[in-house]
Amino acid sequence: MYLFKALIILTFCTSFAYAENCAPAISLETFNSLLIETHQKYFPELEKTKIKVTTFKSDAYFLQARPDMKTLLKKSQKRVYEVQLNVRLLACPPDMNSLQGILVHELEHVKDYEGWSSGKIAAHAIKYLTDRNFRARYERKTDLKAMQKGLSEGIKGYRFWIYQLLTPKQLKIKQRFYYTPEEISVWQEENHQDME
Repeated sequence: MYLFKALIILTFCTSFAYAENCAPAISLETFNSLLIETHQKYFPELEKTKIKVTTFKSDAYFLQARPDMKTLLKKSQKRVYEVQLNVRLLACPPDMNSLQGILVHELEHVKDYEGWSSGKIAAHAIKYLTDRNFRARYERKTDLKAMQKGLSEGIKGYRFWIYQLLTPKQLKIKQRFYYTPEEISVWQEENHQDME
């Protein structure tokens, strides 16, 4: 009985802490609008690239970008790309600056895919899934591209936000694959990028 009560209290406290670190809930329409704005502002070279939002559920991943599998074998100009959104993010989003920072990270992936052949995308996917060192290098390079566009605070804020939602094992994986807030602060100091 004692264990049962302790679990109820722990669940309540965890839910409270989770809600405390969220911005107000947003709608799918708001997310779509921010994606369009981010696409136009930071990626004018992708003006003609078709990007759509699809949804999924996960405990550890909240946003990811990939080609729409139905269009993968088409020439890059005819492909459609997906920004996949974990629906949990809508109820407990990071602040808008952090959300825009991570959207730039995801759109950097789209920019890469747009410049690659279907064969190169397939080869990249296999290496990404089987070689953890390759994956870490690629994701950190993508973080760096977003940071160099002036979004280091957004990326840092997103990492603080997502860290609260992860298990210790998931957190360790994220810290290996992506820049941590501490590493971003060091980068900001070295590159004289303002910390808001």
